[in-house]
Amino acid sequence: MGGTLCKIGSPLLSFLLCSLCTPLQLIDKDFFKATTDTTIDLEAVEYEQLYLAVSESCNFRCKYCRQKKTSTIENMSIVEIKNAIDIFYKVAKTPKSIVFFGGEPLLNFDGIIYAINYVRSFDDNIPFSMVINGSLCTKEIADFLSSNKVEVIVSLDGPAIYHNLARCNANGEGTYEKAIRGYKLLKESGCKTGITTVIGPHNEEFFEELIEWAIELKPNSLGFCLPHGDEDNYAMKLSSFDLVHQRMMNAYEILHKKGINLVQVEQKMNAFISGRTIPYECKACGKRIVACKGNRFGICEGPITMHDKFFDSVDKLPTCIKEYKKTSPFYIKDCRSCIAYRICGGSCVFDKLTRFGRTDIKDECRCGLTRMIAEKSLEIVLNSISNTEKCRVISQEERNNIIDKLERSLI
Repeated sequence: MGGTLCKIGSPLLSFLLCSLCTPLQLIDKDFFKATTDTTIDLEAVEYEQLYLAVSESCNFRCKYCRQKKTSTIENMSIVEIKNAIDIFYKVAKTPKSIVFFGGEPLLNFDGIIYAINYVRSFDDNIPFSMVINGSLCTKEIADFLSSNKVEVIVSLDGPAIYHNLARCNANGEGTYEKAIRGYKLLKESGCKTGITTVIGPHNEEFFEELIEWAIELKPNSLGFCLPHGDEDNYAMKLSSFDLVHQRMMNAYEILHKKGINLVQVEQKMNAFISGRTIPYECKACGKRIVACKGNRFGICEGPITMHDKFFDSVDKLPTCIKEYKKTSPFYIKDCRSCIAYRICGGSCVFDKLTRFGRTDIKDECRCGLTRMIAEKSLEIVLNSISNTEKCRVISQEERNNIIDKLERSLI
């Protein structure tokens, strides 16, 4: 049943529904695959993204963070950064993005400056992005990032009263004031700035306030992120994942009308309506290289401080990639009857390994949200069909012209 329902989407419907969903040109084109593509190649490797974990250290002690804590600064050296970039450009046929990650990346701002200047010496086009906690961002840093067109995502868990319950410094003090100051400096500098918000026990009951807060801050992108980790992780102790899933769908409808795209919902909804598939939710499944201190390489940013999860050569990564790819619903037979089969992507692989010790298994903590996205998408499709009853049926030539226009917009 699920496979049949998901075939309803088409480029034509996407064209008709452009006012209801995020325009396709605003979505990462590589997020989708053709509607007929429900096969996976476990051996295929197509590197296109480099994560530079420029610092493994952090000045925060967030309650749900899975990384090992250290009182010393553990940064990649300039030599290690250059080596990682050189290797990436050697093995990636089509380099598409570089992400600065941590720890807290701004603890190694000199390394970031070097990386950007070095890459720009031979590649003028590849985009940079980074995820930061906001507290270390100064006007000078914000201006530099803006002038170099670096997209910055700031971790903020809602208004101060909720943020400070989970995102603390080493002394257990709240960090909202410093984090929001950094966010505002980035916005003032003209930097493309988004927000990522972890949903946990500290804020799950207050979605209305989270929505109002986000509307006021006007981020360029917004993520309400389901928690990661095992059952003992602070953020995983939600009172009800089902309730949180429903609240996220309600948030999507409100935020979308305000011009704010809730990433977790919009991408999959566009895939469903446009008739595309999402074999993997994460680029760790063959498209990403993560480089860390000590010339170590991996594919997933989740275990950055877990050194046994990384290798001394990128040549050893395909074995891990093969195992990660088994997370795809296209590989898991039990997923094939689900309405969200084609757009699920399999959720977070590292979470599955952490909780279940295997990748080829469903993650019910996330399945519910994806099913709701598919059901909402189908509702939009059916409503659109009913609203076009009085419209004349377009000719095949007109249909082909519309589809051709859509295809050109994705180039």
